[in-house]
Amino acid sequence: MDVNQYYGYLPALFKQHDLTFSVNPNNVWLTPTPIGRGVPMVTYGMSLFYLPFYAMASVFSVTNSTGYEPIYAWTIHIGCIIYVLIGLHFCRKTLLNWFSEKVTSIALLVIFFGTNLFCYTLINSELTHSILFFLISMFVYYVVRWHQSNQKKYFLAFCFLLGFITLIRPTEMSVAILPLLIGVASFSQFKEKFATIISLKYYLIIGIVLFLIPIFPQVLYWKIQSGQWLFFSYGNNERFYWLEPQFFNVLLSYRKGWLLYSPLMLLSLLGFVQLFKKNKTIFWSIIIYFLINLYLISAWWDWAFGGAFGMRALVQVSAVLIIPLAYFIQWFFEVIESKYLKIAGYIIIVFFCFLNVFQSNLYKHGIISYDGMTKEAYWFTFLKKNYSKEDLLYLETLVKHPDYAAMRQGKRDE
Repeated sequence: MDVNQYYGYLPALFKQHDLTFSVNPNNVWLTPTPIGRGVPMVTYGMSLFYLPFYAMASVFSVTNSTGYEPIYAWTIHIGCIIYVLIGLHFCRKTLLNWFSEKVTSIALLVIFFGTNLFCYTLINSELTHSILFFLISMFVYYVVRWHQSNQKKYFLAFCFLLGFITLIRPTEMSVAILPLLIGVASFSQFKEKFATIISLKYYLIIGIVLFLIPIFPQVLYWKIQSGQWLFFSYGNNERFYWLEPQFFNVLLSYRKGWLLYSPLMLLSLLGFVQLFKKNKTIFWSIIIYFLINLYLISAWWDWAFGGAFGMRALVQVSAVLIIPLAYFIQWFFEVIESKYLKIAGYIIIVFFCFLNVFQSNLYKHGIISYDGMTKEAYWFTFLKKNYSKEDLLYLETLVKHPDYAAMRQGKRDE
């Protein structure tokens, strides 16, 4: 259902020729505006990245197509996979600034096969996480290059990327912490960094303009449809509970716990120790970025983010967390001399990568519930491949779907 909302702009524009959605044959979720019109709940950002593959499908489809034929679904699905592969390429380029090819390769394999990035690349690639991973991977690369070389072209590049990131999911603007704090380990260094950014002068203005370019069509559309330049299109039912963050649930719950469904990311958290010891220039920017994201996710009314495999809201954050992960892997090879312990380390990584792929397949086939996993359901499905009709009926009794109405009212820890 979410993908239909992200995609809805394209058939509305190219098939119905009506971005007012006065005719809404594709069931786009509309939020009423003060001037009596409706706007889609989501921005046009994802449609923009679908567009090249939509156009490709249009070339090979019949002239009276609706935009919902299988060829559109397949080209966009494959296109989003390509975006993730490009993102992994930029992750590699970033890691090679500090790590060997061996450490870099292992970190990339862990991030892809050992986390739910795998699921949101090969199974649900059309959701925002694939595109955000792609954008944030490039963003991190250009931030690091700017910090290393102070070349203005890298500054302008990540400003432009930040505009697309913000357009797709405004809370992801938190990634701007990285260029603000990279190279900062004290308050005096923060003042120096701020002075450096101000000294960019005209380049700073150009950077702001580049940031606004992707966002401007959206705010102009909101102005036309709602009478307001900034319009909260999610409506009154969506909100944050700032004083009641669900940290434990986000990290460890059986419903969607990040570390339960992507346990190898514990290595990334452990890697912060080595990151602090060996690279303070990026430590504070990364850990503050991660903590801000964790807080925003935990404070959202639906901390589990609806139907998903694992904690999908943290998928794109792995484009940043791959750095402390690589520091842990590097530390492991530097400190551990016993070949048997190294073999054990490889076995653990391979097992949890296998488990992630195995559970992703269970999720794809509806065995792992999209929103109602419990402790009992988790262990009943753990490494279980074949299910009889009786097994499936019993599994239904173990699943507990959340009460979304109650969650909207603040009962979020049940």
